[in-house]
Amino acid sequence: MRSIHQKVLCSFACMIFLLFLNGYAPANDGHQAAGLNVLQDSTGLAAFMDGLILSTMDDHKAAGAMVSIIKDGELLFQQGYGFANIADSIKVDPEQTLFRIGSISKLFTWLAVLQQVEARNLDLDRDVNDYLESFKIPDTFEEPVTLRSLMSHTPGFEDILLKLFLREDDDIPPLREIFEKQMPKRVNPPLERASYSNHGSGLAQYLVEKVTGLPFETYVERNILDPLEMNSTTFSQPLPRHLAPRMATGYSFRDGAFREEGFEIVPMTGAGGASTTAADMAIFMDIFLNYGRRDTISLMDSTIFATMKKPVLTHAKGMNPALHGLMDISPRHLHVIGHGGNTFLFHSQLALFPEHETGLFISFSGNNAGLAYNQVMKHFIDRFFPDTEPDPQTILLEKDYLEGFAGTYLSNRRSHSDILKIIGLTNTMEIQVEGDKLLFRDFFGNTHLTSALDSTTFWVPEKNTLIGFDRPPGKDAQYLYISDFPIMAGERPGWSYNAGLHAFILLLTLACMLYILVIWPWIYFARKRYDKKPRTRKALPLFSKTVAWFTAFFMLLFYLLVFLSAGGEEIVFGIPAGIRIGLFFPLAAIPFILLMIINSIYIWKQHQLKNLSRIFYNLSTLAFILAIWQLIFFNMLGWQF
Repeated sequence: MRSIHQKVLCSFACMIFLLFLNGYAPANDGHQAAGLNVLQDSTGLAAFMDGLILSTMDDHKAAGAMVSIIKDGELLFQQGYGFANIADSIKVDPEQTLFRIGSISKLFTWLAVLQQVEARNLDLDRDVNDYLESFKIPDTFEEPVTLRSLMSHTPGFEDILLKLFLREDDDIPPLREIFEKQMPKRVNPPLERASYSNHGSGLAQYLVEKVTGLPFETYVERNILDPLEMNSTTFSQPLPRHLAPRMATGYSFRDGAFREEGFEIVPMTGAGGASTTAADMAIFMDIFLNYGRRDTISLMDSTIFATMKKPVLTHAKGMNPALHGLMDISPRHLHVIGHGGNTFLFHSQLALFPEHETGLFISFSGNNAGLAYNQVMKHFIDRFFPDTEPDPQTILLEKDYLEGFAGTYLSNRRSHSDILKIIGLTNTMEIQVEGDKLLFRDFFGNTHLTSALDSTTFWVPEKNTLIGFDRPPGKDAQYLYISDFPIMAGERPGWSYNAGLHAFILLLTLACMLYILVIWPWIYFARKRYDKKPRTRKALPLFSKTVAWFTAFFMLLFYLLVFLSAGGEEIVFGIPAGIRIGLFFPLAAIPFILLMIINSIYIWKQHQLKNLSRIFYNLSTLAFILAIWQLIFFNMLGWQF
């Protein structure tokens, strides 16, 4: 799920441009007709896809993969690659093997919502609180949260990662309990800016359950899966008995080998809990290309279904719109809609090309394959739907004006109210000025030199996409947008959310702790043993040093326990015991910091004490005060989870 994009950002290198064998070079402007002919030719298409998928699997250490491609309602290509189970030598079968599809599951949720809109049980523009009883969405803003805002990821919710996944043997709490304990904070008015929200999708799932009286898994099976004969798709966790043997094993790649991992539980099932095959997803894509219809089956009226393709808002000029459920992932020259989906162990993309009546589904297994489907999408589009249009006309902007775009932009999809707020510092984009252009560094560390199309819109040639800015007159840019990623915005942080500031506070605190805990005792014993000369200035009082030593010791225990316990994705499943214990020590340090403040005032007035000692003691006191402020800012003072 998208909700795990922090682990992916820290784990993957830059994407590698591939050259394919079998006589099929990447397409260019002169190859569009040939490319489309190959798409129609099953032999040529198979050769191209085999080379592409196998190369991508090798690059991203994927254990298995599956693909299905449809056009004009017909299955053009379907194939499995690699292993569903390595130990038993079971290969991936696109008709039999089930993969997890993460957030692509949300498309089923939005179909269920629209079915209930058609039945007049739900209203897209009604206050969601009107349907809720045991819990309510806070009335933080005057504008209510509606289903329209949930479908477009514009409710203004913070992002919550804690317990987004559960272990295979964990009990799955009911949705009501999840929202009673974990209602996301509202940080922006609805329908203002998109910020991808798993909890928003989970809330929509809850509404479907509430108005139908059915568990979501049962509702989807009766009203979507059974009518479409998608008999190898399920939202049940764990899998039902007749499907469990067909589930691909999830693998992590560590120390040069694949290691089996357990089945991932997504408690908000409608946000990311589905398991399916490539064959079933071919049926599902056909439904979207035909406005809810397949042969004689109709999931709903086509005008209701068309809602999913309608814009809700557009962040800025040239940006793709936020739609109702589907995502507009179009490059500049081609209309592409669909949805991506990630768990820790499976990574999938459903892409629809409506103008060409074509659909592509790809899925990879393996924890390192988080960017694999992006690589496939790029080369698939380059080959079969190349850009034959001339480059856009660019303009030159003054360097002083360009400087107003420079800086760091935080993703607006981040936690605000729990202990994982600090992760927001790692999810950034960077803008620098390079001559008469902007150098754009994206979430994955890739850099792109961009040219201006107008005063706030810039072209990224390598991806044929745009970045845009919200820049008030006479001020620096405040928001950054990416055209093919319309479910998020980058926002310029205030002074308190500055990574440099927090790094400085941490380093200052660690330096003071090291000196107090190590250097002070060493100096004390060295002088006691070797230095017998009388001193002209007195040393710091023993009581003052003792108070500072206990402060430093408690803070050291906190940092060590957090550092040792916070590795990898474990934090998403729940707060580790080490962090729970570690959070006690900053609270224990506070009384000693208060004593240090009193001692600092006393020491500063004692001129017979060494000047450097007095300065260092006061500096240390300030460092510990700033450290406590830092913990308060990141919701790490106490147990806020």
